[in-house]
Amino acid sequence: MRARLCGTVRKGEAYVKNGDLLFWLWLAEALGPACRCFRQLIHLYDNPYDLFHADESELERIPELTERVRLALSDKNLTKASAIMDNCEKLGIGILTYGDEAYPRALREIKTPPVLLYYSGELPDLNRQLCIGMVGTRKMSAYGLRTAYKIGYELSAANVLVVSGMATGIDGVSAAAAMAGKGKTVAVFGCGVDVVYPKHHAKLMDEIRRNGVLLSEYPPGTRPNSYHFPVRNRIISGISQGTVVVEAGIGSGSLITAKEAILQGRPVFALPANVGSAGAEGTNGLLRDGALLALGCEDILKPYQYLYAETLALERLRDAAKHSGADLAYLSELGVIEWSGNPASVQTAHLRAVVPPETPKKPKRIPQRKKVSTPPEPTAETTPKEETARENKRATPDEVLSSLSPVQLAVLQAIPDDRAISADSLNALGYPYGDTIAALTMLEIMGLIQKLPGALYTKA
Repeated sequence: MRARLCGTVRKGEAYVKNGDLLFWLWLAEALGPACRCFRQLIHLYDNPYDLFHADESELERIPELTERVRLALSDKNLTKASAIMDNCEKLGIGILTYGDEAYPRALREIKTPPVLLYYSGELPDLNRQLCIGMVGTRKMSAYGLRTAYKIGYELSAANVLVVSGMATGIDGVSAAAAMAGKGKTVAVFGCGVDVVYPKHHAKLMDEIRRNGVLLSEYPPGTRPNSYHFPVRNRIISGISQGTVVVEAGIGSGSLITAKEAILQGRPVFALPANVGSAGAEGTNGLLRDGALLALGCEDILKPYQYLYAETLALERLRDAAKHSGADLAYLSELGVIEWSGNPASVQTAHLRAVVPPETPKKPKRIPQRKKVSTPPEPTAETTPKEETARENKRATPDEVLSSLSPVQLAVLQAIPDDRAISADSLNALGYPYGDTIAALTMLEIMGLIQKLPGALYTKA
């Protein structure tokens, strides 16, 4: 066990297996999710134990290490890491570190791999089986439900691991369909794996624990926050050899996952939708921009049939197609949908979820004290998106700024008024890279900044 730095070799002390895990937990807490420094550190040091024993002068010699990370690594208190380890043992939650052989090789290849993953359930062989991500809108249509169920079921029957984000709508249907197909499924959380989110997926979570695994880079007890989910999406696409977008509007979070897959060099498949329908803009836009067309399970599996010939069970697809019709009673039993028991209800324009999609709480806005101007009445041609943008423009600066988190505010203030800058240039702020990207995403959704070609950002 050695550390490599500036041409010198330092011999580490021996430590037991639990001690190894303790230092991995310390490192994960010190760096935070999606830290870009992790890849550099793991290259310099053989293990987190050696990094833990690096003194401040040694840390100062590491190039491009931000002040925030340097200070965090200088804190040698193991109390929090020890408490997390004890809590995981108490709750029966496993911990998969970057140093474990079972850590997904595909996830190692991404720019910001998680230091470790907490898991609940039975960890499948993520290195041997083909993993396909399935994402889509929370506000699914009947078409989206039927298609997601069919593809999830048939992929599972072919011995593919279906990976999803466990959100309301397409994600939940995909996970449930994978289990109905007698296969395993992987759900990646933006909170602790012991936290039921969304609440109506409690039964679905229990079923996944028995027929798959719940994964998260956030320790047990972590509540869902809005900025966790864009960061979480890189893990969905990072574990998967390909990502399927079933149904997505133009503002769907599933498009963030698709973008992550593209940046990671992974194929993105999209299912065409009726032009003008709510879930068409995102998927049809992906197809226009070069995503692979998927009309069925065979189109998704074709690129992998030789690489994963030993584990794929393509001979099962024909029989699976006979049974891949959406089982509404099963979906209702797991809390994925609300169903009246009438078979005709699935043909309606939209199949309502059990409850309106849960969204993490945001800071309350300070009410506007002065009426600046009378806004124009919306016309019949005004879309909801245009109306939202109009509302953002009407908001006073104080009202908008008061609604931002500290990271979002710092990122917004760091973007010049007269030119565009890259996300990498914001590293000087000292925040974890994942938090910075999440802040940029939220600011873009709020209409405060614009993303330009070349991953550049400018104020709107």
